Amino acid sequence: MLSRILAVLVVGLSVCTTATADGIDLNAIGSMIENGETTSALERIDHEIASSTSDPAELLFLRARILDAMGNTKDAEHAYRDLITRYPARPEPYNNLARLYSAQGRLDQASSLLRAGLYTDPAYRALFDNLTRIYAEQAARSLSATLDPDEADSSRTLPLETLNEIPTLAH
Repeated sequence: MLSRILAVLVVGLSVCTTATADGIDLNAIGSMIENGETTSALERIDHEIASSTSDPAELLFLRARILDAMGNTKDAEHAYRDLITRYPARPEPYNNLARLYSAQGRLDQASSLLRAGLYTDPAYRALFDNLTRIYAEQAARSLSATLDPDEADSSRTLPLETLNEIPTLAH
């Protein structure tokens, strides 16, 4: 889990030309996460979001990704929903929330989110790729249920963990 959190932060660092984003020192946040102080890191990000005079979209997205990487799915879902509400024209939160849903086996909801994300940016490749994966999985499950109806359990929701996550907000 720690390696996934650090990967989230490394991608966040690579997007910025300096080690700061909206006045927050991302290197310090990275050190906090390395030392297992993820709660403190999130508190620091939350403080910066609250005191920021600029648009906190990047920090909100980084916060959601850290929550997701920590395995805090409920809070990550809430954070992505908040991003979709606040920034409905950004495709990235739609994709990452759809990735969470697909990992829970909620493919219909994931595909709805990906389609909604395509309305924000019809050329966003990650959305197409992930929607293709969901459609292929839904087709495979339907075919399996048709070929062997005795084994089919229509209430079963198996996770699909192959969707790509979008690491940063596109500029």
